[in-house]
Amino acid sequence: MTSNDYYDLLGLSRDASEADIKSAYKKAARKYHPDNTETGNEETFKKIGEAYEVLKDPQKRSLYDQYGAEALKAGAGGFGGGGFHGQGFEDLSDVFSSFFGGGGFAGGFRSGGGGRRANYPERGQDHEMAIKLQFLDPLQEIKKKIRINPLVNCSDCNGVGAKNPSADMQTCPSCNGHGEVVTVQNSILGQIRHAQTCPTCRGKGKIIKNPCGTCKGRGQMREEKEVEIKIPAGVEDGSHLRLHGMGDAGKHGGPSGDIYVVLRIANDPKFERHGADIYTELKIDYADAALGDKLEIETVHGKTELEIKAGSQFGQVYTIKNKGMPKLNRNNQYGDHFVKIKIETPTKLSAEEKELLKQLKARRR
Repeated sequence: MTSNDYYDLLGLSRDASEADIKSAYKKAARKYHPDNTETGNEETFKKIGEAYEVLKDPQKRSLYDQYGAEALKAGAGGFGGGGFHGQGFEDLSDVFSSFFGGGGFAGGFRSGGGGRRANYPERGQDHEMAIKLQFLDPLQEIKKKIRINPLVNCSDCNGVGAKNPSADMQTCPSCNGHGEVVTVQNSILGQIRHAQTCPTCRGKGKIIKNPCGTCKGRGQMREEKEVEIKIPAGVEDGSHLRLHGMGDAGKHGGPSGDIYVVLRIANDPKFERHGADIYTELKIDYADAALGDKLEIETVHGKTELEIKAGSQFGQVYTIKNKGMPKLNRNNQYGDHFVKIKIETPTKLSAEEKELLKQLKARRR
């Protein structure tokens, strides 16, 4: 938008009515507001604000129609350094509040940490907790009872905080129900509007004359309760479970938060786990390594037989298929069990054993 003509800026004809001007400004303000991430443009927003301030005022509009904007800047309009005054903006503040989720402001630059509409629905707080599992627990789906302590809306006042919600709530006199207060400063860049959360009502827009006796006016209370959760087979240490809607209750009709359960799985002295696979070491006699044998070995599923082939070497790895942990979210699929061979060399030999080894050594030369 390059035109500086006030009618062109708002897309109006010269004979536009007051209602047409107001409607066109609402549409343009929504489109070019700096908070609009798609089409926002601060410079254009300031220009359409100037146009609206002039065209909505019959006297200023008449002067503009005859002599142009320079006549207003010379002393009749008082735009100063390019900002514009907010007369009549109250009739548009609800539009910006609903569109941008914050307090209304008509022009110039905006500063401060306001921006939250009074009584706007707020999502409840999320929480995280950890529970401990034994090493073999993930072999199958298990159910576990846990205790949680979220904020819930007070049942006596339905989360409002007042003893009688219809009679004991009144509009905050400091912010007139907007939830934030705005101060205006003039600068060389125009008017700078500072919006901050109202200190009287803390952004709620309402104050309570007679607080609820149950929740002491807070509207919410902690409630400890026990819930049962399902832990799927195959989970690993550090896995998260999301308990949807079990966190703190939302405010002003907002949704509840979630609880994230972190699973901490204990180690095992016999097994080492990587993903769904299990790793162990098996110590065997040097004679078994040389001659081969069938040995009983313990897996996470119980004992099974492992065939040691003749001539097995130190560090050789045997694979027992499908004897690992379940694969998460993959029905009836399991990892493998890997067995690393450790050959034990005897440190004490009888005289007969020594003689037999000497004979074997001589024959192999």
